[in-house]
Amino acid sequence: MASGREDRELFWADQKAEEILTRKRYRYIDSEIERPSTYVVKTSASISGVLHIGRLSDTIRGESVVRALLDQGADASLIWVAEDMDPLRKVPEGVPRDFEEHIGMPVTDIPDPWGCHESYAAHHVGRYLEVLHEFVGVEMPRYSMMEEYRKGSFQPFIKRMLENLETVIEIQNRYRDRNNPLKAGWAPWTPVCRGCGKIITPRVSGFRGGRLSYVCRDYSFDSAVAAGCGYEGEADPLRDEGKLMWKGEWAAQWALWKVSAEGAGKEYAVPNSAFYVNGELCERVLGHPMPVPIFYEHLMIDGKKMSASLGNVVYPHEWLEVAPPELLRFLYNKKLMKTRSFSWSDLPRLYDEYDRTAMGYWSGDLEPAKRRLYEISHLKEPKPYVGLQFSMAAFLSRIFPDEDSFIRSVKRTGHYSEEVHQLILDRRARARRWAERYGVGIPSISQAPAEGLSGLQKEFLRRLADWLDRGEPSEEEIQNRIYGLSKELGLATRDAFRAVYLVILGEEKGPKASTLIAALDRRDVIERFKYNYQ
Repeated sequence: MASGREDRELFWADQKAEEILTRKRYRYIDSEIERPSTYVVKTSASISGVLHIGRLSDTIRGESVVRALLDQGADASLIWVAEDMDPLRKVPEGVPRDFEEHIGMPVTDIPDPWGCHESYAAHHVGRYLEVLHEFVGVEMPRYSMMEEYRKGSFQPFIKRMLENLETVIEIQNRYRDRNNPLKAGWAPWTPVCRGCGKIITPRVSGFRGGRLSYVCRDYSFDSAVAAGCGYEGEADPLRDEGKLMWKGEWAAQWALWKVSAEGAGKEYAVPNSAFYVNGELCERVLGHPMPVPIFYEHLMIDGKKMSASLGNVVYPHEWLEVAPPELLRFLYNKKLMKTRSFSWSDLPRLYDEYDRTAMGYWSGDLEPAKRRLYEISHLKEPKPYVGLQFSMAAFLSRIFPDEDSFIRSVKRTGHYSEEVHQLILDRRARARRWAERYGVGIPSISQAPAEGLSGLQKEFLRRLADWLDRGEPSEEEIQNRIYGLSKELGLATRDAFRAVYLVILGEEKGPKASTLIAALDRRDVIERFKYNYQ
Protein backbone atom coordinates (compact mmCIF):
# COMPACT_ATOMS: atom_id res chain seq x y z
CA MET A 1 0.00 0.00 0.00
CA ALA A 2 0.99 3.64 -0.19
CA SER A 3 4.01 4.25 2.02
CA GLY A 4 3.45 7.89 2.91
CA ARG A 5 1.34 10.97 2.58
CA GLU A 6 3.26 12.11 -0.52
CA ASP A 7 2.03 8.99 -2.34
CA ARG A 8 -1.60 9.92 -1.68
CA GLU A 9 -1.81 13.66 -2.13
CA LEU A 10 -2.79 13.75 -5.79
CA PHE A 11 -5.26 10.88 -5.87
CA TRP A 12 -8.88 12.04 -5.79
CA ALA A 13 -10.06 9.58 -3.09
CA ASP A 14 -7.35 10.78 -0.71
CA GLN A 15 -8.32 14.38 -1.42
CA LYS A 16 -11.92 13.51 -0.52
CA ALA A 17 -10.80 11.72 2.64
CA GLU A 18 -8.86 14.78 3.75
CA GLU A 19 -11.85 17.00 2.97
CA ILE A 20 -14.02 14.78 5.17
CA LEU A 21 -11.49 14.62 7.99
CA THR A 22 -10.64 18.32 8.07
CA ARG A 23 -14.18 19.70 7.74
CA LYS A 24 -15.01 21.71 10.86
CA ARG A 25 -18.33 23.47 10.35
CA TYR A 26 -21.81 22.92 8.96
CA ARG A 27 -22.56 24.42 5.57
CA TYR A 28 -25.96 26.02 6.31
CA ILE A 29 -25.90 26.69 10.04
CA ASP A 30 -23.32 28.39 12.23
CA SER A 31 -22.18 25.39 14.21
CA GLU A 32 -19.14 23.15 14.57
CA ILE A 33 -19.27 19.54 13.40
CA GLU A 34 -18.75 16.95 16.11
CA ARG A 35 -16.19 14.40 14.97
CA PRO A 36 -17.97 11.04 14.50
CA SER A 37 -16.58 7.82 15.93
CA THR A 38 -17.01 6.24 12.47
CA TYR A 39 -17.09 8.02 9.13
CA VAL A 40 -19.93 6.46 7.15
CA VAL A 41 -19.92 6.55 3.35
CA LYS A 42 -23.27 5.65 1.81
CA THR A 43 -23.87 4.03 -1.55
CA SER A 44 -27.23 2.96 -2.93
CA ALA A 45 -29.04 1.65 -5.98
CA SER A 46 -32.57 2.21 -7.20
CA ILE A 47 -34.25 -1.15 -7.71
CA SER A 48 -36.82 0.33 -10.10
CA GLY A 49 -34.26 0.03 -12.91
CA VAL A 50 -31.71 -2.53 -14.06
CA LEU A 51 -28.75 -3.22 -11.75
CA HIS A 52 -25.96 -2.95 -14.33
CA ILE A 53 -22.26 -2.08 -13.98
CA GLY A 54 -23.19 1.61 -14.00
CA ARG A 55 -24.67 1.10 -10.54
CA LEU A 56 -21.30 -0.22 -9.42
CA SER A 57 -19.65 3.12 -10.18
CA ASP A 58 -21.20 4.68 -7.07
CA THR A 59 -20.23 1.73 -4.87
CA ILE A 60 -16.67 1.39 -6.18
CA ARG A 61 -15.96 5.10 -5.78
CA GLY A 62 -17.53 5.20 -2.32
CA GLU A 63 -15.43 2.21 -1.30
CA SER A 64 -12.29 3.97 -2.56
CA VAL A 65 -13.02 6.90 -0.24
CA VAL A 66 -13.54 4.48 2.67
CA ARG A 67 -10.19 2.86 1.86
CA ALA A 68 -8.56 6.31 1.79
CA LEU A 69 -10.08 7.16 5.18
CA LEU A 70 -8.86 3.89 6.66
CA ASP A 71 -5.39 4.46 5.24
CA GLN A 72 -5.32 7.84 6.98
CA GLY A 73 -6.04 6.19 10.32
CA ALA A 74 -9.77 6.95 10.58
CA ASP A 75 -12.50 4.48 11.45
CA ALA A 76 -14.71 4.30 8.37
CA SER A 77 -17.42 2.08 6.91
CA LEU A 78 -19.37 1.70 3.69
CA ILE A 79 -23.12 1.01 3.73
CA TRP A 80 -25.26 -0.08 0.78
CA VAL A 81 -28.94 0.86 0.58
CA ALA A 82 -31.56 -0.71 -1.70
CA GLU A 83 -33.94 2.06 -2.80
CA ASP A 84 -36.73 -0.51 -2.96
CA MET A 85 -39.60 1.79 -2.01
CA ASP A 86 -39.21 3.44 -5.42
CA PRO A 87 -42.01 2.82 -7.95
CA LEU A 88 -41.62 0.65 -11.03
CA ARG A 89 -41.25 3.18 -13.87
CA LYS A 90 -41.52 0.89 -16.89
CA VAL A 91 -41.56 -2.78 -17.79
CA PRO A 92 -38.03 -3.85 -18.81
CA GLU A 93 -37.28 -6.11 -21.75
CA GLY A 94 -37.84 -9.77 -20.89
CA VAL A 95 -40.66 -9.05 -18.43
CA PRO A 96 -44.24 -9.96 -19.49
CA ARG A 97 -46.15 -6.95 -20.81
CA ASP A 98 -49.02 -7.61 -18.41
CA PHE A 99 -46.69 -6.33 -15.66
CA GLU A 100 -47.63 -2.85 -16.89
CA GLU A 101 -50.45 -3.02 -14.35
CA HIS A 102 -47.76 -2.83 -11.63
CA ILE A 103 -46.18 0.39 -12.95
CA GLY A 104 -46.22 2.90 -10.09
CA MET A 105 -46.13 0.31 -7.29
CA PRO A 106 -43.15 0.01 -4.90
CA VAL A 107 -40.87 -2.62 -6.42
CA THR A 108 -40.94 -4.68 -3.21
CA ASP A 109 -44.71 -5.14 -3.62
CA ILE A 110 -44.49 -6.45 -7.19
CA PRO A 111 -44.29 -10.24 -7.74
CA ASP A 112 -41.16 -11.74 -9.25
CA PRO A 113 -41.83 -12.26 -13.01
CA TRP A 114 -39.56 -15.33 -12.96
CA GLY A 115 -41.14 -16.86 -9.85
CA CYS A 116 -37.88 -17.56 -7.99
CA HIS A 117 -37.97 -14.76 -5.39
CA GLU A 118 -40.59 -13.22 -3.15
CA SER A 119 -40.72 -10.00 -5.16
CA TYR A 120 -39.45 -8.12 -8.21
CA ALA A 121 -37.04 -6.20 -5.95
CA ALA A 122 -35.76 -9.33 -4.20
CA HIS A 123 -35.02 -10.94 -7.57
CA HIS A 124 -32.87 -8.08 -8.83
CA VAL A 125 -31.18 -7.39 -5.50
CA GLY A 126 -30.41 -11.08 -5.04
CA ARG A 127 -28.67 -11.44 -8.40
CA TYR A 128 -26.79 -8.20 -7.88
CA LEU A 129 -25.58 -9.08 -4.39
CA GLU A 130 -24.32 -12.46 -5.60
CA VAL A 131 -21.41 -10.70 -7.30
CA LEU A 132 -21.27 -7.30 -5.56
CA HIS A 133 -18.70 -8.53 -3.03
CA GLU A 134 -16.35 -9.29 -5.95
CA PHE A 135 -15.96 -5.55 -6.52
CA VAL A 136 -15.80 -4.37 -2.89
CA GLY A 137 -12.89 -4.90 -0.52
CA VAL A 138 -14.44 -3.76 2.78
CA GLU A 139 -17.31 -5.04 4.90
CA MET A 140 -20.53 -3.44 3.69
CA PRO A 141 -23.74 -3.55 5.78
CA ARG A 142 -26.84 -3.59 3.56
CA TYR A 143 -30.18 -1.93 4.16
CA SER A 144 -33.62 -1.96 2.54
CA MET A 145 -35.64 1.27 2.47
CA MET A 146 -38.88 -0.69 2.61
CA GLU A 147 -37.71 -2.57 5.71
CA GLU A 148 -36.55 0.65 7.39
CA TYR A 149 -39.88 2.37 6.74
CA ARG A 150 -41.82 -0.61 8.07
CA LYS A 151 -39.59 -0.80 11.18
CA GLY A 152 -40.32 2.87 11.84
CA SER A 153 -36.70 3.99 11.45
CA PHE A 154 -37.77 7.11 9.57
CA GLN A 155 -40.64 8.13 11.85
CA PRO A 156 -38.55 10.54 13.99
CA PHE A 157 -37.40 12.36 10.85
CA ILE A 158 -40.88 12.46 9.30
CA LYS A 159 -42.17 13.86 12.59
CA ARG A 160 -39.46 16.51 12.71
CA MET A 161 -40.18 17.60 9.14
CA LEU A 162 -43.90 17.87 9.86
CA GLU A 163 -43.22 19.85 13.02
CA ASN A 164 -40.97 22.19 11.03
CA LEU A 165 -43.13 22.24 7.91
CA GLU A 166 -42.83 26.01 7.36
CA THR A 167 -39.03 25.75 7.32
CA VAL A 168 -39.17 22.75 5.00
CA ILE A 169 -41.43 24.63 2.57
CA GLU A 170 -39.27 27.77 2.78
CA ILE A 171 -36.15 25.75 1.90
CA GLN A 172 -37.90 23.89 -0.91
CA ASN A 173 -39.34 27.05 -2.46
CA ARG A 174 -35.98 28.82 -2.42
CA TYR A 175 -34.61 26.16 -4.76
CA ARG A 176 -37.69 26.15 -7.01
CA ASP A 177 -38.75 28.48 -9.78
CA ARG A 178 -40.22 31.47 -7.92
CA ASN A 179 -43.21 31.34 -10.26
CA ASN A 180 -43.92 27.74 -9.27
CA PRO A 181 -43.91 27.51 -5.46
CA LEU A 182 -45.25 24.52 -3.58
CA LYS A 183 -49.04 24.49 -3.47
CA ALA A 184 -51.07 25.04 -0.32
CA GLY A 185 -51.57 21.82 1.60
CA TRP A 186 -48.27 20.34 0.41
CA ALA A 187 -46.61 17.69 2.61
CA PRO A 188 -43.13 16.12 2.38
CA TRP A 189 -44.60 12.61 2.58
CA THR A 190 -46.63 10.59 0.10
CA PRO A 191 -48.86 7.58 0.92
CA VAL A 192 -49.25 4.21 -0.70
CA CYS A 193 -52.75 4.20 -2.18
CA ARG A 194 -55.10 2.00 -0.18
CA GLY A 195 -57.06 1.27 -3.32
CA CYS A 196 -54.37 -0.03 -5.68
CA GLY A 197 -51.10 -0.14 -3.71
CA LYS A 198 -49.29 2.38 -5.92
CA ILE A 199 -47.03 5.02 -4.49
CA ILE A 200 -46.68 7.42 -7.40
CA THR A 201 -50.36 7.98 -8.22
CA PRO A 202 -51.73 9.50 -4.97
CA ARG A 203 -52.16 13.26 -5.51
CA VAL A 204 -52.16 15.11 -2.20
CA SER A 205 -55.03 17.59 -1.95
CA GLY A 206 -54.46 18.80 1.59
CA PHE A 207 -52.64 18.33 4.87
CA ARG A 208 -54.39 19.35 8.09
CA GLY A 209 -54.33 18.15 11.66
CA GLY A 210 -51.60 15.63 10.97
CA ARG A 211 -53.65 13.87 8.29
CA LEU A 212 -53.16 14.00 4.56
CA SER A 213 -55.98 13.74 2.01
CA TYR A 214 -55.33 12.40 -1.48
CA VAL A 215 -56.87 11.20 -4.76
CA CYS A 216 -55.31 8.38 -6.83
CA ARG A 217 -54.83 9.60 -10.42
CA ASP A 218 -52.76 8.65 -13.47
CA TYR A 219 -49.07 9.58 -13.36
CA SER A 220 -46.97 9.86 -16.53
CA PHE A 221 -43.34 8.71 -16.57
CA ASP A 222 -41.10 9.38 -19.59
CA SER A 223 -42.18 6.23 -21.44
CA ALA A 224 -45.04 4.75 -19.43
CA VAL A 225 -48.15 5.70 -17.47
CA ALA A 226 -49.00 4.53 -13.97
CA ALA A 227 -52.79 4.17 -13.97
CA GLY A 228 -54.58 5.68 -10.98
CA CYS A 229 -57.56 3.88 -9.49
CA GLY A 230 -59.57 6.96 -8.45
CA TYR A 231 -59.50 6.11 -4.75
CA GLU A 232 -60.01 9.06 -2.38
CA GLY A 233 -58.88 8.82 1.20
CA GLU A 234 -56.73 10.05 4.05
CA ALA A 235 -53.42 8.89 5.50
CA ASP A 236 -51.38 9.54 8.63
CA PRO A 237 -47.65 9.99 7.83
CA LEU A 238 -46.70 8.60 11.24
CA ARG A 239 -48.88 5.48 11.03
CA ASP A 240 -49.76 4.58 7.46
CA GLU A 241 -47.60 3.11 4.72
CA GLY A 242 -45.84 5.62 2.52
CA LYS A 243 -42.52 7.40 2.08
CA LEU A 244 -40.87 10.79 2.17
CA MET A 245 -40.46 12.71 -1.07
CA TRP A 246 -36.95 12.44 -2.52
CA LYS A 247 -36.21 16.03 -1.49
CA GLY A 248 -36.46 15.12 2.15
CA GLU A 249 -35.92 11.38 2.09
CA TRP A 250 -32.26 11.75 1.10
CA ALA A 251 -31.75 14.08 4.07
CA ALA A 252 -33.46 11.59 6.38
CA GLN A 253 -31.16 8.81 5.15
CA TRP A 254 -28.11 10.93 5.95
CA ALA A 255 -29.42 11.71 9.42
CA LEU A 256 -30.48 8.11 10.14
CA TRP A 257 -27.17 6.50 9.18
CA LYS A 258 -24.96 9.46 10.21
CA VAL A 259 -23.55 9.69 6.68
CA SER A 260 -20.30 11.62 6.18
CA ALA A 261 -20.05 11.31 2.39
CA GLU A 262 -22.02 9.97 -0.57
CA GLY A 263 -21.54 9.74 -4.30
CA ALA A 264 -23.89 11.28 -6.88
CA GLY A 265 -23.90 11.82 -10.62
CA LYS A 266 -22.55 15.03 -12.12
CA GLU A 267 -26.09 16.37 -12.62
CA TYR A 268 -26.27 16.90 -8.85
CA ALA A 269 -23.16 19.11 -8.80
CA VAL A 270 -25.14 22.26 -9.65
CA PRO A 271 -25.95 24.48 -6.60
CA ASN A 272 -29.75 24.08 -6.82
CA SER A 273 -29.78 20.29 -7.24
CA ALA A 274 -31.55 17.83 -4.95
CA PHE A 275 -28.22 17.14 -3.22
CA TYR A 276 -28.06 20.68 -1.86
CA VAL A 277 -31.80 20.91 -1.13
CA ASN A 278 -31.41 17.80 1.00
CA GLY A 279 -28.18 19.16 2.45
CA GLU A 280 -29.95 22.23 3.80
CA LEU A 281 -32.92 20.18 5.04
CA CYS A 282 -30.52 17.79 6.73
CA GLU A 283 -28.71 20.57 8.59
CA ARG A 284 -31.45 23.08 9.38
CA VAL A 285 -34.31 20.65 10.08
CA LEU A 286 -32.71 17.35 11.09
CA GLY A 287 -29.55 18.68 12.75
CA HIS A 288 -27.03 16.51 10.84
CA PRO A 289 -24.21 17.97 8.71
CA MET A 290 -24.63 17.63 4.97
CA PRO A 291 -22.34 14.84 3.68
CA VAL A 292 -19.32 15.63 1.55
CA PRO A 293 -20.42 14.94 -2.05
CA ILE A 294 -18.49 12.61 -4.34
CA PHE A 295 -19.71 13.85 -7.73
CA TYR A 296 -18.84 11.74 -10.77
CA GLU A 297 -19.49 11.28 -14.47
CA HIS A 298 -21.61 8.35 -15.67
CA LEU A 299 -20.45 5.47 -17.85
CA MET A 300 -21.83 5.30 -21.39
CA ILE A 301 -21.93 2.20 -23.58
CA ASP A 302 -20.91 2.84 -27.18
CA GLY A 303 -21.64 6.52 -26.58
CA LYS A 304 -25.17 5.89 -25.29
CA LYS A 305 -26.77 5.63 -21.87
CA MET A 306 -27.14 2.06 -20.61
CA SER A 307 -30.73 0.97 -21.07
CA ALA A 308 -32.50 -2.37 -21.08
CA SER A 309 -34.75 -1.09 -23.87
CA LEU A 310 -31.67 -0.33 -26.01
CA GLY A 311 -30.22 -3.74 -25.26
CA ASN A 312 -26.82 -2.32 -24.29
CA VAL A 313 -26.86 -3.17 -20.58
CA VAL A 314 -23.72 -4.77 -19.11
CA TYR A 315 -24.39 -6.78 -15.97
CA PRO A 316 -21.74 -7.31 -13.27
CA HIS A 317 -21.66 -11.07 -13.82
CA GLU A 318 -21.08 -10.50 -17.55
CA TRP A 319 -18.12 -8.27 -16.75
CA LEU A 320 -16.56 -10.93 -14.51
CA GLU A 321 -16.78 -13.49 -17.29
CA VAL A 322 -14.33 -11.52 -19.45
CA ALA A 323 -12.48 -9.19 -17.05
CA PRO A 324 -11.43 -9.20 -13.38
CA PRO A 325 -13.03 -6.79 -10.89
CA GLU A 326 -9.84 -4.71 -10.59
CA LEU A 327 -10.19 -3.72 -14.25
CA LEU A 328 -13.60 -2.11 -13.65
CA ARG A 329 -12.31 -0.51 -10.45
CA PHE A 330 -9.36 0.84 -12.46
CA LEU A 331 -11.73 2.29 -15.06
CA TYR A 332 -13.96 4.01 -12.50
CA ASN A 333 -11.18 5.26 -10.26
CA LYS A 334 -9.07 6.96 -12.94
CA LYS A 335 -10.96 10.24 -12.89
CA LEU A 336 -14.29 11.22 -11.37
CA MET A 337 -15.60 13.92 -13.69
CA LYS A 338 -14.58 12.60 -17.09
CA THR A 339 -17.11 11.26 -19.56
CA ARG A 340 -16.38 7.63 -20.32
CA SER A 341 -17.83 5.48 -23.05
CA PHE A 342 -17.17 1.77 -22.92
CA SER A 343 -17.44 -0.78 -25.70
CA TRP A 344 -16.68 -4.48 -25.61
CA SER A 345 -14.37 -3.94 -28.58
CA ASP A 346 -12.37 -1.51 -26.39
CA LEU A 347 -11.67 -4.08 -23.68
CA PRO A 348 -8.17 -4.98 -25.00
CA ARG A 349 -7.17 -1.30 -24.83
CA LEU A 350 -8.37 -1.05 -21.24
CA TYR A 351 -6.32 -4.16 -20.40
CA ASP A 352 -3.29 -2.59 -22.11
CA GLU A 353 -3.64 0.61 -20.07
CA TYR A 354 -3.99 -1.42 -16.87
CA ASP A 355 -0.92 -3.51 -17.82
CA ARG A 356 1.19 -0.42 -18.53
CA THR A 357 0.20 0.95 -15.12
CA ALA A 358 1.09 -2.39 -13.51
CA MET A 359 4.49 -2.43 -15.21
CA GLY A 360 5.20 1.11 -14.03
CA TYR A 361 4.02 0.27 -10.52
CA TRP A 362 6.33 -2.71 -10.11
CA SER A 363 9.28 -1.00 -11.81
CA GLY A 364 8.89 2.06 -9.57
CA ASP A 365 8.51 4.29 -12.62
CA LEU A 366 5.06 5.71 -11.88
CA GLU A 367 3.87 9.07 -10.61
CA PRO A 368 2.26 9.01 -7.12
CA ALA A 369 -1.37 9.43 -8.25
CA LYS A 370 -1.16 6.56 -10.74
CA ARG A 371 0.66 4.42 -8.21
CA ARG A 372 -2.15 5.00 -5.76
CA LEU A 373 -4.71 4.29 -8.50
CA TYR A 374 -3.15 0.89 -9.16
CA GLU A 375 -3.11 0.04 -5.45
CA ILE A 376 -6.70 1.03 -4.76
CA SER A 377 -7.98 -0.75 -7.87
CA HIS A 378 -7.26 -4.05 -6.10
CA LEU A 379 -9.33 -5.48 -3.28
CA LYS A 380 -6.24 -6.68 -1.46
CA GLU A 381 -2.57 -6.56 -2.42
CA PRO A 382 -1.75 -5.25 -5.94
CA LYS A 383 -1.38 -8.08 -8.43
CA PRO A 384 1.89 -8.76 -10.28
CA TYR A 385 2.45 -7.47 -13.79
CA VAL A 386 1.28 -9.86 -16.52
CA GLY A 387 3.24 -9.16 -19.67
CA LEU A 388 0.94 -11.16 -21.94
CA GLN A 389 -1.39 -8.76 -23.75
CA PHE A 390 -5.09 -9.54 -23.51
CA SER A 391 -5.47 -9.40 -27.31
CA MET A 392 -2.55 -11.82 -27.69
CA ALA A 393 -4.10 -14.12 -25.10
CA ALA A 394 -7.34 -14.07 -27.12
CA PHE A 395 -5.42 -14.90 -30.29
CA LEU A 396 -3.35 -17.68 -28.70
CA SER A 397 -6.42 -19.21 -27.04
CA ARG A 398 -7.79 -19.83 -30.53
CA ILE A 399 -4.54 -21.23 -31.90
CA PHE A 400 -3.72 -23.34 -28.83
CA PRO A 401 -7.05 -24.46 -27.34
CA ASP A 402 -5.54 -26.73 -24.66
CA GLU A 403 -3.88 -25.33 -21.56
CA ASP A 404 -0.47 -27.00 -21.97
CA SER A 405 0.16 -25.83 -25.53
CA PHE A 406 -1.05 -22.35 -24.59
CA ILE A 407 1.43 -22.14 -21.70
CA ARG A 408 4.24 -23.41 -23.96
CA SER A 409 3.49 -20.63 -26.41
CA VAL A 410 3.55 -18.03 -23.63
CA LYS A 411 6.87 -19.40 -22.40
CA ARG A 412 8.32 -18.89 -25.87
CA THR A 413 7.46 -15.17 -25.66
CA GLY A 414 9.36 -14.79 -22.38
CA HIS A 415 6.28 -13.55 -20.51
CA TYR A 416 5.85 -16.63 -18.35
CA SER A 417 6.83 -17.11 -14.73
CA GLU A 418 5.50 -19.34 -11.96
CA GLU A 419 4.45 -16.23 -10.03
CA VAL A 420 1.90 -15.25 -12.70
CA HIS A 421 0.92 -18.76 -13.82
CA GLN A 422 -2.63 -18.56 -12.46
CA LEU A 423 -3.05 -14.96 -13.64
CA ILE A 424 -2.07 -16.05 -17.16
CA LEU A 425 -4.59 -18.90 -17.05
CA ASP A 426 -7.30 -16.54 -15.78
CA ARG A 427 -6.52 -14.11 -18.57
CA ARG A 428 -6.58 -16.93 -21.10
CA ALA A 429 -10.05 -18.05 -19.95
CA ARG A 430 -11.48 -14.54 -19.98
CA ALA A 431 -9.83 -13.64 -23.29
CA ARG A 432 -11.21 -16.75 -24.91
CA ARG A 433 -14.74 -15.99 -23.74
CA TRP A 434 -14.36 -12.38 -24.89
CA ALA A 435 -13.13 -13.49 -28.32
CA GLU A 436 -16.06 -15.88 -28.70
CA ARG A 437 -18.68 -13.28 -27.73
CA TYR A 438 -17.31 -9.84 -28.54
CA GLY A 439 -13.88 -10.24 -30.14
CA VAL A 440 -14.21 -8.35 -33.38
CA GLY A 441 -11.00 -8.58 -35.42
CA ILE A 442 -9.20 -11.34 -33.50
CA PRO A 443 -7.23 -13.05 -36.31
CA SER A 444 -6.49 -16.70 -36.98
CA ILE A 445 -3.54 -18.41 -38.62
CA SER A 446 -3.85 -18.09 -42.39
CA GLN A 447 -3.96 -21.29 -44.41
CA ALA A 448 -3.45 -19.63 -47.81
CA PRO A 449 -0.28 -18.12 -49.32
CA ALA A 450 -0.01 -14.37 -48.93
CA GLU A 451 -0.70 -12.22 -51.94
CA GLY A 452 0.67 -8.83 -52.89
CA LEU A 453 4.16 -9.17 -51.38
CA SER A 454 6.89 -7.19 -53.12
CA GLY A 455 10.27 -8.66 -53.94
CA LEU A 456 11.84 -6.64 -51.12
CA GLN A 457 9.29 -7.94 -48.64
CA LYS A 458 10.00 -11.54 -49.71
CA GLU A 459 13.74 -10.94 -49.29
CA PHE A 460 13.10 -9.48 -45.85
CA LEU A 461 11.13 -12.59 -44.82
CA ARG A 462 13.80 -14.97 -46.14
CA ARG A 463 16.57 -13.18 -44.21
CA LEU A 464 14.45 -13.01 -41.08
CA ALA A 465 13.82 -16.78 -41.40
CA ASP A 466 17.57 -17.47 -41.74
CA TRP A 467 18.25 -15.44 -38.61
CA LEU A 468 15.47 -17.20 -36.66
CA ASP A 469 16.90 -20.55 -37.77
CA ARG A 470 20.24 -19.85 -36.10
CA GLY A 471 19.04 -19.69 -32.48
CA GLU A 472 16.28 -19.09 -29.96
CA PRO A 473 16.00 -15.29 -29.86
CA SER A 474 13.89 -13.48 -27.28
CA GLU A 475 10.88 -11.36 -28.16
CA GLU A 476 12.93 -8.19 -27.69
CA GLU A 477 15.67 -9.53 -29.96
CA ILE A 478 13.09 -10.39 -32.62
CA GLN A 479 11.64 -6.88 -32.45
CA ASN A 480 15.10 -5.33 -32.80
CA ARG A 481 15.98 -7.62 -35.71
CA ILE A 482 12.81 -6.63 -37.60
CA TYR A 483 13.73 -2.96 -37.29
CA GLY A 484 17.41 -3.55 -38.11
CA LEU A 485 16.82 -5.82 -41.09
CA SER A 486 14.19 -3.55 -42.66
CA LYS A 487 16.65 -0.66 -42.37
CA GLU A 488 19.43 -2.72 -43.98
CA LEU A 489 17.22 -3.54 -46.96
CA GLY A 490 15.75 -0.05 -47.27
CA LEU A 491 12.28 -1.45 -46.58
CA ALA A 492 9.81 0.77 -44.79
CA THR A 493 9.18 -0.57 -41.29
CA ARG A 494 5.42 -0.60 -41.82
CA ASP A 495 5.92 -2.78 -44.93
CA ALA A 496 8.13 -5.16 -42.95
CA PHE A 497 5.45 -5.64 -40.33
CA ARG A 498 2.81 -5.88 -43.03
CA ALA A 499 4.74 -8.77 -44.61
CA VAL A 500 4.87 -10.63 -41.30
CA TYR A 501 1.14 -10.24 -40.75
CA LEU A 502 0.19 -11.20 -44.31
CA VAL A 503 2.23 -14.40 -44.18
CA ILE A 504 1.08 -15.53 -40.73
CA LEU A 505 -2.44 -14.12 -40.49
CA GLY A 506 -3.43 -13.24 -44.02
CA GLU A 507 -4.19 -9.70 -42.81
CA GLU A 508 -2.31 -6.41 -42.90
CA LYS A 509 -2.42 -5.83 -39.14
CA GLY A 510 -2.28 -7.92 -36.01
CA PRO A 511 -0.87 -8.32 -32.49
CA LYS A 512 2.66 -7.18 -31.71
CA ALA A 513 4.76 -8.88 -34.39
CA SER A 514 7.64 -9.96 -32.16
CA THR A 515 5.23 -11.52 -29.64
CA LEU A 516 3.37 -13.23 -32.48
CA ILE A 517 6.56 -14.76 -33.90
CA ALA A 518 7.84 -15.79 -30.47
CA ALA A 519 4.56 -17.40 -29.41
CA LEU A 520 4.09 -19.60 -32.48
CA ASP A 521 5.94 -22.78 -33.32
CA ARG A 522 9.34 -21.58 -34.55
CA ARG A 523 9.66 -24.20 -37.33
CA ASP A 524 6.26 -23.29 -38.74
CA VAL A 525 7.15 -19.58 -38.80
CA ILE A 526 10.49 -20.29 -40.51
CA GLU A 527 8.81 -22.51 -43.10
CA ARG A 528 6.29 -19.80 -43.90
CA PHE A 529 8.91 -17.07 -44.16
CA LYS A 530 11.57 -19.05 -46.03
CA TYR A 531 9.88 -21.39 -48.46
CA ASN A 532 6.18 -20.65 -49.03
CA TYR A 533 6.55 -17.20 -50.52
CA GLN A 534 9.48 -17.34 -52.93
